[in-house]
Amino acid sequence: MGPLRERWSGLWPAAGLLLLVMLLSPLNSSPLGLMAIVGVPAAVAILTFEPPQSGSAALALLLLAGAALGFREAGPLWFIERGWAVLLAGGFALGTALAPDRPVFDRSLAAVAIAGATVAALAVLRPGLPADLDWQITAQFSRALAVVDFNAWGGRSVEATVRGIVSVWEAVYPAMLALASISALGVAGYILGRIRGERRPLPPLREFRFGDHLVWVLVLGLALLVLPAGAWAERAGGNMVTVMGGLYLLRGLAVLVWLGASVLSSGWAVGAWVLAALVLYPVTAGAALVMGISDTWLDLRSRPGVKTDGA
Repeated sequence: MGPLRERWSGLWPAAGLLLLVMLLSPLNSSPLGLMAIVGVPAAVAILTFEPPQSGSAALALLLLAGAALGFREAGPLWFIERGWAVLLAGGFALGTALAPDRPVFDRSLAAVAIAGATVAALAVLRPGLPADLDWQITAQFSRALAVVDFNAWGGRSVEATVRGIVSVWEAVYPAMLALASISALGVAGYILGRIRGERRPLPPLREFRFGDHLVWVLVLGLALLVLPAGAWAERAGGNMVTVMGGLYLLRGLAVLVWLGASVLSSGWAVGAWVLAALVLYPVTAGAALVMGISDTWLDLRSRPGVKTDGA
């Protein structure tokens, strides 16, 4: 039962990341889009780093074939999804080749940075590209809102609230795509690790952390939001704050899970801890965000004298 339990426990982080991709990515116009953003980087990594005779090439080709489905009815968003997936795949393969021993998160973050820099370079060569991308994404949201019967859900007040949320989502969709892409590359790293026979391709949530130097990205984003530098700076700052807010929220949740596992010894007590966190999710989210940012300086999980798993 030990190896089987370990296998299933290692699957949970990948399942959670896959759920985040589904919830966050603005490019998931269909399940095929999800297949692309996860499958293409995984397939490229397998074909790049695994020998063809291992049999893993068949899985890679299957993932690529799944990402290519829908080509005959493809619209502009289909090509945007696949183009972004190819950029992610190239960045992830490069990061893995240069730093194969780095954690999956670090390689995923580097891949998203490389892909984003490539899009920025393309925008310099083609100045109309950002406006085209904005139009395609906002058109997708508009089509989704057009089919909603708000009268059945509460009338104009509900419609106004939903449209306000969507307007914010439209402004920060690059940040949502970045967070979804990091999550998707985590799943790709899990697939590659399993093929390589790694015991634990992804660490459990309670061990999630990242370089403390990234706090300066949050500081820069806040500065761009506050300083009167124009609309472009405000939007860039908002997206930077959104990305780092999401990462610090996840880091804070990791600290909360670690605290629960360290303080509570009963399985029932841990279950009650999780249930209370879900019911009180606004408080939990706020506490997790504050704790995630504070962990940059306090580093609670490395303090001596506190029980941790495996210690």
